[in-house]
Formats: sequence, structure tokens, C-alpha cells
Amino acid sequence: MAYRTWMIFLSIVICLSYGTPPVLSQVPGESILTSINKLPAEQRTARLLAGAREERLVEWYGSLPFTDVRPLIKRFKKLYPFIEVKYTRGGGTSLVNRVLTEHRAGVDKVNVLGGRGNLHTTLMKAGWVAKNMAPLRREVRKGFMDERGYLVAPFTYAVVIGYNTHNVRPDKIPQSYHDLLGPEWKGQMALDREAYDWFAGMLDILGEERGVDFARKIAAQDLTLRRGHTLMTQLMAAGDIKIMVDGYHFRLQSFKEKGAPVDYVLTNPTILKEPSALWIMKHASHPHASALLVDFLFTLEAQEIYASQNRLVARKDMEWDFKGKKPPTFHVLSSEKWGPRYNDLIRKFDQIFRQGN
Repeated sequence: MAYRTWMIFLSIVICLSYGTPPVLSQVPGESILTSINKLPAEQRTARLLAGAREERLVEWYGSLPFTDVRPLIKRFKKLYPFIEVKYTRGGGTSLVNRVLTEHRAGVDKVNVLGGRGNLHTTLMKAGWVAKNMAPLRREVRKGFMDERGYLVAPFTYAVVIGYNTHNVRPDKIPQSYHDLLGPEWKGQMALDREAYDWFAGMLDILGEERGVDFARKIAAQDLTLRRGHTLMTQLMAAGDIKIMVDGYHFRLQSFKEKGAPVDYVLTNPTILKEPSALWIMKHASHPHASALLVDFLFTLEAQEIYASQNRLVARKDMEWDFKGKKPPTFHVLSSEKWGPRYNDLIRKFDQIFRQGN
């Protein structure tokens, strides 16, 4: 099922299945986290280790490729050899569907769920997420966690203007989104068919009225609409398109490092996708091992692994590396703002960009 269709119906399915859960309700796994997080650091660690030695397992569902997760699991296992990590990969919405199906069957396997931050509203409506006010939150940048303690995010990506270095002259490289309105780019650009993050960022930065007006002007540039940033990067590297309106910096950087004729521009401000989030599930059967895994993913060592994969990490004490490009100001999309409005965002985007496509 296409993502936009899924997001329109998923919240309805969740609400019909569960209703709205009591805000203060807790189950044993969540209660364990609440009590442990009140302890001094040494006692907290001792309690987590003791509990994890009994649990011996953590089920982690996430959307990252296993090749990217493998070094994280390897290092975690070196620290905690008594904990088995079972990683299940899928798209964010397909993983939510899996959790829903398992829950209906009375089998709550997942302990830690990772995925797009915009899933947060859906997960909270379902009552699936445990509150976890862990000390790691003191190390995390603003915008990479919610205020109430249910969401924390280890990394994000920058949304950038990508271009083919063979087909775009150095003196013609666009430096802003407004530069893309020039006549020379008509019919030369591509945009993801589901560029909702980019659209939300433009509405935030320009204001909703001006943002919608600007989106209509971009749409009038005879864009190529494709699904998938990897595909679009490949097409641009092959010379089929000159400009990507909503490129992902990490993807373009990876292609560039492999010798592809691509590069990118950091606009000012640069839109940062809703950070990729982690949630400990309220019904987690291994809460101690889950907390240890989430703690680990925000350590300096784990965050350096994420950074080596060209991701923008959450820790405040780590600088973001754009490989020599001067960092501009940034605008971090808020999952708490856009999650409840995502269906409306999709409808507006489709009205502007997908009519006749």
C-alpha cells in the first residue's frame, strides 16, 4: 500500500482497535522503566544489568538496512554478550502494521521500535509507547526528543538541493529554492512523489500561505515526479535529470564518495527531516534489555557509527560533518506538530503536485 494511502487509514484502524488510551495508564514494563530512571546513575545501571541478565533478549524492529545496523549490534554485543539482539527490518508503516497484527494475536514481540518520527502520533494514539525519561536525554539536541519522554531520536537527514556536476555549470548552481524558479530549470528537475517532509519544511519556513504559493510555482516548473530518493539520485547521476529539489544529503554524499557526478547545496535554512525515532514499547517483555539498547544507541561510540554513515546525530557534543561544506542554519521538522496534521499535509501536497501525474 502506498505510504500516503496508508497514513490516511492507519490512524482510523488504530482508533477503532484501541480507542484513546488513558494518559496515565501503565503496564509492568513501563512501571519498571519509571522506577529505574529515578535511581542514581550507578544504581540504575546495576538494576538494568541485573534485569537484562535474566531477560537475555531484545527484539528490535527498525527501518534501517541490516548492513547499517550490524556494526551497532556487534558493539552492543561486545559490551553485553549475555543479550541477544533480534533485528527485524521493514518500512516504518509496515512495521506498525506488524505490531498491530501481533498485538491483536496477543503476541507483543517487539521491544524497541525504530522508524520515522511522524509515526509518533499514531503510536501514541494506540497506547503502545512506554515513557522513558532516561538520563541520555540530557545529551540530546533540541528537536530530537519530545517533552513528555516517549520519543527520542538518534539521527536525522538534511533535505538539500542535489545537482549533476556535469550538467550544471558552477556559475549556475542554485543556492536557494527560489533560484529553482528560473526558466532554465523548467523540465529539468525531479521531486519525490511523496516529498511531504520538504513540503512541511517550506510551510514552516515561509508560512503556510506563502509556502503553498511557492509550492505551486515549483510545480509549474514541469517537474519529474518519481518515488524513491535512491532512484532519483541514480537518474541524476546518469544525467537524466539535472536537479533534485528534495535530495537527501547522506545519499548524495555516499554517491559522491563513490565517484558519481553529483553534489548538493545546503540552503539557508536547511530543512532537517523529522528525526528518526526510537520507542520502547509499553508492553515490552524485556524492558531492562530494551533500556540498555536505547541507552547504548546514544553513547558517543554508537553515535560515531551513525555519523560514519553520513547521518546527522543527536548528541549535542558532536559536530555535524558536511565534508567541507559550511553548515548553515537548520530547521528541524517537528513530529509533534506534523504528525497530527500529516493526512492534511498529504492532501495539500497531492492537490499541488500530483494532479494529472
